[in-house]
Amino acid sequence: MTKRVLVIGVLALLAFGVTIALAQEGGEAGDPVQGAALYAEYCLACHGPQGEARASYEAFASDIQYGLAFADAVASGVKGTYMRPYSQANGGPLTDQDILDIQAYAATWQTAGFQPPLTLAVSPNLTEEQAQGARLFFFNCAGCHGREGLGRDLSGFPPIEAYVDVLAIARRGIPDTKMPPFARQYGGPLTEDELAAMMDYVDTWERPAEMAVQAESGPKGVGMLIMLLGLGTVGLLVGGAVLSRRATPQK
Repeated sequence: MTKRVLVIGVLALLAFGVTIALAQEGGEAGDPVQGAALYAEYCLACHGPQGEARASYEAFASDIQYGLAFADAVASGVKGTYMRPYSQANGGPLTDQDILDIQAYAATWQTAGFQPPLTLAVSPNLTEEQAQGARLFFFNCAGCHGREGLGRDLSGFPPIEAYVDVLAIARRGIPDTKMPPFARQYGGPLTEDELAAMMDYVDTWERPAEMAVQAESGPKGVGMLIMLLGLGTVGLLVGGAVLSRRATPQK
């Protein structure tokens, strides 16, 4: 009985080793090096470098475990949580191969050996604080909003509009959406200094012309709202004058 258990254990270890080897060699199980880069851009913001919880707010509070359901969760999301679907088939930005690559990277969490580096090269033209902000933005925001805040042309992956208070939204999040708060005081993972550095980087962007126009004129719909309010006021004044004239006794 003991020998049988020993043989089964050895076979299981061999099978696991083959899976990791395939992952590291970029076989059908995916390429963990490419997966590490994809994970850093799309997953690290909520799940940390190796799936650990990052902060107390619910979007960051649950760790993730590598397992059979891992790829399905990435592809289809998890209903009732902040985990949105990421596969292109479900309206996300990732191909099936991308998800296999991320899965291959996650498989390395179970070993003490291969650990792909999670690094980011930034422009030498940035100041030290802007460079820190660029790294923070990439690892916390780029997955949904794109590397320069232009979005990903997909529902649920919006651009960062030039006219909004980016710092306030990053700090507090947006209720009833997939945008969680990132400030530590609201349960997020970032300090005020880190948020400030990220905003210094955001300020270096050159926004498209249509966004610049929106930034000067205010949020979409505000001009129309003001015009409607003005017309409504004029209408009330005219209506009031007419009613007043009708109510005045004829001499």
